[in-house]
Amino acid sequence: MRKRAAVWTFAIAAGALMLWIASAPIPAAPVSGPASPARDHEEALARFNRTRAGTDSSIRIDCLPRLFSHGHKTERAVVLLHGFTNCPKQFDSLAVLLYERGFNVYLPRVPRHGHSDRMTTVLAELTAEEMSACAESALDLAHGLGDRATVVGLSSTAVATAWLAARRSDLDEAVLIAPSLGPRGVSLFWTRRLTSALLSVPDFFAWWDPRLKERLPGPTQCYPRFSSHALAQIYRLGHHVLEAARLAKPAARRVTIVSSASDKVVSKEAIHELIRRWRSRGAEIREYEFPESLAVSHDMIDPEQPYQKIAITYPVLLRLVEESRDISGAY
Repeated sequence: MRKRAAVWTFAIAAGALMLWIASAPIPAAPVSGPASPARDHEEALARFNRTRAGTDSSIRIDCLPRLFSHGHKTERAVVLLHGFTNCPKQFDSLAVLLYERGFNVYLPRVPRHGHSDRMTTVLAELTAEEMSACAESALDLAHGLGDRATVVGLSSTAVATAWLAARRSDLDEAVLIAPSLGPRGVSLFWTRRLTSALLSVPDFFAWWDPRLKERLPGPTQCYPRFSSHALAQIYRLGHHVLEAARLAKPAARRVTIVSSASDKVVSKEAIHELIRRWRSRGAEIREYEFPESLAVSHDMIDPEQPYQKIAITYPVLLRLVEESRDISGAY
């Protein structure tokens, strides 16, 4: 009887502890710094060169920041922000196609990504502040590359791009590809509690594929595992994007959201709720969803993924980036 009572006492205490952890407040939203747009192409190039020169030697050569420039300011500049555990190399092929269409294209490296040691634990130190600051500095640089700036983000950086869209009126267009506002099949209510719990407990690493582990096929620059704290920081930023969307429409001139019905990673409910909240505040949000019949997976960008469908996705993404709309807001 005493043993049973002790077990019940432990279970109740553990349950109470988990409830307290899951109910803990999510840390405050990152604070945006003042905009500092590059004045011209020369200044943008100088900023890019400083960034490259300041990159740690532990970063892979093929994961350094990229700049595809025509040597002068163009009508449009495009920033391509790579996804979680990948690096700028992910967007190389798409960047070349955009460059050939007359754009200047900038591919920054998100902090904690691109290390030569794919088993590095540095990803655990990633914060929402670092992601939002990376997006803001990329937009600042892009102003020296083009008269108008478009920022494209994938998954984690689609969340950072949404954060940027909410705050920067000098952003001409934000393109959010499969924004990782929460995990697939988890409601917003439980995503918030999952975020609190992951931020409160010690960090741990999980394999993208527990069976193959570091032998994960596909892009060799990708980390084969991810940090629970880093994932929680992405969801934390997404939480604040969704909360801000309750109060105001995006400051960016236009927003496009791209998703796939076959995506098994991100929450469709969260994406639809973000669109609903922004539209309820008067924003016109352009949507594009790849139908399930096309079997387009979450990473619809990297040509080295074994499941890649870039023959399907690239033409759509190129068209969406190239298209413009008139001053009235109609596409």
